[in-house]
Amino acid sequence: MNISILSPDIYPCVTGGLEIFNYYFIKELVERGHKILIFTTCDHDWNNKNISVVKLREKFLLYPTLSINFHIFFKLIELRKWIDIVHVPYTSNSPLAYPMLLAKKLFNIPYIILIHGGGMYPWRPKTPHKLFFRHADAVVAVSDSIKKEYEKRSGRKINVIPPLIPFRESKISKGELRNKYGFGDNDTIILYLGSIKKIKGSEILLDAFLNLGKEYIEENNLKLLYVGDGVMKPTIEEKVRERNFNKYVKFFGSIPHEKASQMYKLADIYVIPSLFEGLPLSLLEAMFNGLPIIGTDTEGINSLISHRKNGLLFERGNAGDLKEKIKELVENKDLSSKLGNAAKNDFSKSYNFEDVVSEHIKLCNDIVEEGL
Repeated sequence: MNISILSPDIYPCVTGGLEIFNYYFIKELVERGHKILIFTTCDHDWNNKNISVVKLREKFLLYPTLSINFHIFFKLIELRKWIDIVHVPYTSNSPLAYPMLLAKKLFNIPYIILIHGGGMYPWRPKTPHKLFFRHADAVVAVSDSIKKEYEKRSGRKINVIPPLIPFRESKISKGELRNKYGFGDNDTIILYLGSIKKIKGSEILLDAFLNLGKEYIEENNLKLLYVGDGVMKPTIEEKVRERNFNKYVKFFGSIPHEKASQMYKLADIYVIPSLFEGLPLSLLEAMFNGLPIIGTDTEGINSLISHRKNGLLFERGNAGDLKEKIKELVENKDLSSKLGNAAKNDFSKSYNFEDVVSEHIKLCNDIVEEGL
């Protein structure tokens, strides 16, 4: 099959969950013999004869988004005889709806929508997005909560396929990693991995950690590690400096996803304090690595984590509650170990990257065969 993927942002140029998923999805599709055409602004060299790239131009019109949309539309038309189906990653109010809907209406180019979440904000304007969903050949959501919301909005059936990638466990020992990154063998490392922004609850975690107090943090050799970047990072760094907590809070910035396995191996506790999630890759990877997890009791997290069964849940936005959950795992090693093992077992039973890609391929094949 000749599959086109609209991904203006993609890993390794951008390190969000959607962008990382697209990167590994493309690689696996090519491994299985499909030809891929990527619409992207990223300058990555794929070094594969079965991957072609349409390098999107951001500056030939007044606004980058407008330029990208015009470029996508005209290239879809130009290459339509080659394209069997278009894969459209979607988050709230994605502007990709406009060129794809127009290409479908004028030239009947088939497409699948894959909804990754992005806050699930109301459609603005409503009509183009409703039409975009109505005319799609199939719609896929990454979680049941997203499926439920968008079925209500669009009035159509939506499939659920989780956004997995091929996770790998680091082969470097925990001790070697701690030495490499400047941590002690006795440190208890609390890991946050992802974009540092409001919807991800980055500051809620910091407040919970600060409220533990220096005495408690030193007694228990606690360290808080932020891995990632984002608009709130300067604010959080400033707060750490103001409170003189630099010794206990470390910032690693963005890292290549290939090094993420080292961060999970390095850590003792994983915290995901998001206000909302679709189905977070970082949480799935923490489960894969058998880390004890503390997460927000909110959609997209509580569908994966069951309180006291394979992790702990805290009240959404409540730094005080999060602080108590951190203390519980720090002070109860047996509980911590039990929850980590349960999370790992649940992941192994429920999730497989190869199966996810096979589901996507079957859906594409069914649509292409219907159109013949």
